[in-house]
Amino acid sequence: MEIFICLFAINCVNLQFSAPIVETYNIDNISHLGGNCMATVGMFDGVHAGHRHIIERLNTEAGRRGLEPVVVTFDTHPRIVLGKADGGFALLSTADERCRLLADAGVRNMLQLHFSADLARLSACEFLRSVLVEKLGVCALLTGYDNQFGNRAAADFDRLPEEARQLGVELLTDSAVLVGGLEVSSTRVRHALVEGNVELAAALLGRRYAATGSVVLGRQVGRTMGFPTANIELPDRLKALPANGVYAAVATAGAKSYPAMANIGAQPTFGQTTTAFEVHLIGFEGDLYGQQLTVQFVRRLRPIRRFGSADELRQQLKTDLTNTLLCTNS
Repeated sequence: MEIFICLFAINCVNLQFSAPIVETYNIDNISHLGGNCMATVGMFDGVHAGHRHIIERLNTEAGRRGLEPVVVTFDTHPRIVLGKADGGFALLSTADERCRLLADAGVRNMLQLHFSADLARLSACEFLRSVLVEKLGVCALLTGYDNQFGNRAAADFDRLPEEARQLGVELLTDSAVLVGGLEVSSTRVRHALVEGNVELAAALLGRRYAATGSVVLGRQVGRTMGFPTANIELPDRLKALPANGVYAAVATAGAKSYPAMANIGAQPTFGQTTTAFEVHLIGFEGDLYGQQLTVQFVRRLRPIRRFGSADELRQQLKTDLTNTLLCTNS
């Protein structure tokens, strides 16, 4: 079995301005970081408040023990590789977003395993022994409160404490993080987005939910209404967007941010049935085609609906603009 690992040496200070340095190793010749590591394992999709808590504890506990903290994650979500990414599944972060968010959360070393069918067959105890201990040199492992890894069919995750004891690995478990009495999880964030509740999603994440994509040629209907929009194409078709609707948002182009009205869905007033992701940047003048645009969702203003005329829609857009400014300036 051949497993490939990417070792990310992350400079957190320069995160927002330059990409992390990436070196790729075969698992059989990877440096063991001195064989003196403390690790945590997970997909960390979205890097929510719970993920950041476990990363903070990893750094603290590793420091107390004189160990090097390492986050072990995967290049592809296991559900995708295992064919369980059904029509309702979506990613909270693309690969690039996740890397940047992990660095922002204080990750110093990240091992990104290539998630393959061979890796998926390893049980939890086999993964601990053959990957974490024999290849990485882990001597302490921190797991999340609901974190499990390894082949579920093997059903040996409950034997992990005994396996860790035999291998001389100290095993710790992190506590749950609660927001408004709710345990934070990537699944809960996805559900909030499906409901269009971007404010709950922001509370669970600890930041506004955002999507970044390229500005491409769109339907240009907004321009005829006096509200020109940037049509956003996302880099990953599985990247999650909130439920269809009109949202107050903040859009960033280059180094400058603008209050924005984001429209996710069709344009039934004009007979358009194809879903699009379009954003009107309030106060922006210029050409955005080909540029990268990051949209942070602040609040859902209303659902998509068909208006009786273009004038009726125009009046509603004026109301949306006023509400957007109220939301983004508060």
